[in-house]
Amino acid sequence: MSMRSKVNFKCPKCNANVEAEQWSAVNGAKNPQQKVKILDGSLFTAKCKACGNVSRIGFPMLYNDTEKNYMIWLVYEESEINHVSEYFKSSKNDLVEDENGEAVDVGCRQRIVLSPDQLREKIMIFDSGLDDKIIEIMKLHYAKQVQLSIKDGDEVAAVFFSNNNGDKKIEIFTKKGKSWNASASMSIYKKIEDEYGGKASYAEDRVFVIDDDWAAALVISMKG
Repeated sequence: MSMRSKVNFKCPKCNANVEAEQWSAVNGAKNPQQKVKILDGSLFTAKCKACGNVSRIGFPMLYNDTEKNYMIWLVYEESEINHVSEYFKSSKNDLVEDENGEAVDVGCRQRIVLSPDQLREKIMIFDSGLDDKIIEIMKLHYAKQVQLSIKDGDEVAAVFFSNNNGDKKIEIFTKKGKSWNASASMSIYKKIEDEYGGKASYAEDRVFVIDDDWAAALVISMKG
């Protein structure tokens, strides 16, 4: 089930009224058009008809894919993480219906993200048949290599996995606006999976925010 509503706001550039769609739930398997908009970022933008200004808009949303059996909840407040985590934990006990009336399999992979960019990344990871826990550790490896190559005092600010038509990449961005794209090596993925996969597996039913902080803490705990 996909659910949407209309909202209005003032254009920050010309103060004209802008009407936008907000989606509280999107089923990517049943609504591929909206999935495409999530992946290209357009679902979270609104264009002013008066001046053409494009504004980024943010709204919480439950994304799920009933065919690939995963769901991702996009929230914007740290306070919402505990609330969604408790809901996810309760859904692990039995086959239940989610808040939109769709069945949740007890084996469903469940995640919480804090930005549309993180949502996009998780979708690409899961659609690629990969484990996001291993990808997050893998991203630390690539970020470290890039950071070591930087000589002007710049710092790695963000790292994302992407998969465009089978072209898997690690995208790295710095605080000064520089960027790197590197092929996401599946041999490195397998090596990391062999080393960390068993230890990381504990998180599947207990930790729903799988990000760089989670990965760094795991790596430190295993090396300590």
